[in-house]
Amino acid sequence: MKILTVISLLLLASCGSHKIVSKLDNNDDAFSNESFMRFGHTRLTQVNENDFLKKELSNCYRGSFSTSLKSFQDKLGEYKTNEKYWLYIGICYQLYGSHLKANFYYDYALSGSKYTQAAILNNKALVAMKARNFDDAFPLLEKSIKLAPTSNVPKYNLAQLYIKFNHLEKARSLITPLVRKNQGDVDLILSMMTIEIASKDYKRANYWAGKFNSKQLTREDISLYVALLYYELGNYAEAKEIIGKQRATIIDEIATASRELNKKIDIELERIKEEKDSKDANNKKGVNRVAVKN
Repeated sequence: MKILTVISLLLLASCGSHKIVSKLDNNDDAFSNESFMRFGHTRLTQVNENDFLKKELSNCYRGSFSTSLKSFQDKLGEYKTNEKYWLYIGICYQLYGSHLKANFYYDYALSGSKYTQAAILNNKALVAMKARNFDDAFPLLEKSIKLAPTSNVPKYNLAQLYIKFNHLEKARSLITPLVRKNQGDVDLILSMMTIEIASKDYKRANYWAGKFNSKQLTREDISLYVALLYYELGNYAEAKEIIGKQRATIIDEIATASRELNKKIDIELERIKEEKDSKDANNKKGVNRVAVKN
């Protein structure tokens, strides 16, 4: 069975309690064959209308939860023996935020193919991560990777956990092969930059930061980490400029971290200003003394 059979089955890890809005073209999306998560409106509307299950799942990704769930319910008799039917309902509930219902429907599909099982374990891991049950998330993702070793999404999600708990070399080993094959994927670039910042290899981190374009630099998580990098490099003016262009966010963790970083940047900029003013004042006094002496 080809890996394309798991298209749209897997969910991507995101920061905090909300998903970062990140829409990419097919050419830059390392996960386009596995997940709808980063599909924009245009790509979602291009799903084959004759594929009922995939069409309704794409509608869930577009936010039409009630309509899609009603459509799924109406087709119970036709699709109840199809593992993807139960899986897609689970995904729809998970996207909606009903994690108990999501897990309930996932369990119906666990007897399916190994790729379906891998998708379920990956998605269950994200439910665990959202509940901060990280001890449960690790083995779920590891099992998912064993079941579908050619799938990228569980590797990416496991890498995010490794980064969170400072297992940087393990994270690097998962992300490096992915970014080599998908050099334009913004989330893989961000992951590599984050790993290098945490490793205090700021020169290497700056290399990855240079791959973001101006629009990407406004994304809330990217702007935060690039500003942090510039702060660590002592480039406070550049850090201030980047954080100042950050788009508005409802993600509390990013908003709080951005405010704190902005305060630290302001402190450093004020220190530099005071040092310059003091130096200028001393130079002026020196000139006056020389003038008086003459």
